[in-house]
Amino acid sequence: MRILLLTSFDLFPPVHGGSSVAYNFIKHAAARHDVCALISHLYSLHGEIDLLSPRIRIEYCRPSLFDRLRVFSFLLNPHYWRAADRLFREQRPEVVQCESLWPFLAAWRLKQKYRVPVVCVEYNVETVKFAALERAGPVLGVVQAVERFACRHADRVVTVSESDREQLIQRFGASAQRTRTIQPSPDLSQFVFDPSARQAVRQRLGLAEQQPLLTFVGNLRYEPNQQAVRAIAEVLYPAIVEEAPHARFVIIGQGAELLSGCERPGLSFSGYLSRSDLVAFLSATDVFLVPVTTGSGIRVKIPEATACGRAVVATREAASGLDMFTEDEIVRVDGVGPQFAAAVLRLIRDPGLRAETGARARQRTVQSFGWERTLSAYEELYAEIGLPVQAGLGVANGTV
Repeated sequence: MRILLLTSFDLFPPVHGGSSVAYNFIKHAAARHDVCALISHLYSLHGEIDLLSPRIRIEYCRPSLFDRLRVFSFLLNPHYWRAADRLFREQRPEVVQCESLWPFLAAWRLKQKYRVPVVCVEYNVETVKFAALERAGPVLGVVQAVERFACRHADRVVTVSESDREQLIQRFGASAQRTRTIQPSPDLSQFVFDPSARQAVRQRLGLAEQQPLLTFVGNLRYEPNQQAVRAIAEVLYPAIVEEAPHARFVIIGQGAELLSGCERPGLSFSGYLSRSDLVAFLSATDVFLVPVTTGSGIRVKIPEATACGRAVVATREAASGLDMFTEDEIVRVDGVGPQFAAAVLRLIRDPGLRAETGARARQRTVQSFGWERTLSAYEELYAEIGLPVQAGLGVANGTV
């Protein structure tokens, strides 16, 4: 089968949850389908294209002044629309898949012109996210209108959590039959605990064997992640360091220059890390912090950490949609405050509890995730709209 993937971001290298999921989708779907992707240089690190296969074609939309509008540029950028049309005519895909809401209007134009089915993958309920970020009324109105339009005109809408699915149905009239939850997955072949990498990273950081390392991972150009880092620096750091003065914090992700006021003794920024370096830092981590309270999005960082056997403390908002994890596999707390700090300190003080929590979380991750499972769910969705694929793994109640 031939798939045209439209994204509003770069994938090389993948720097956030959405780009990681799109990258892995192409990587694994190309094992049995032809995949063409139109991507952009928005938020780009200008990495080398490293997905190379006769079944993969990657093209960038040309940079232009429209890029100043950031994600909103894809709603009206003629360069992107023309590139999508050209690629469609050259590749003749059987389905167009939007990775995020923003390329949907370009995909809908292809649907109208060529009678091709369109799948829209929503990584957030964007209207809710923009409202939580207190965006101006006109901006919120545009987001709401586009989201409603996509929910009503896509052949299938994919969400990453059941709560998002229910909101799209209730708020925007999305069809329950056409809206499916497909849980994204980390690449379990790559995210595995590495004891030698753990030792190397801890030596590089100058950490003693019993000195706790706490990490946060996220694209720091994304405002909800900026809020999370400020919460670490201003709320969690003082409470934790008072009780565990030797604790070390590392913030991983591009955009550290936007958080210059968050430097603290023992709190450092690594910048963007390659996939192998990220696995090394996760292996070196004792407690993985997810103090995200808005726009929790695709939630792939948590299963990446648990795949490496790490103990995770997260807000309930950040862990929304990860209901397969029990309370003794991921520590969930209400908000970022004393309860969050107390949960981290409990894991710092009890290495046995920390190891058991991480081991249970790793076992659950292996049982519940995997790209073969995720890809099969997409194939079943394609089969529902009459495309020539065999249905994958069975799903129930619109969820995989």
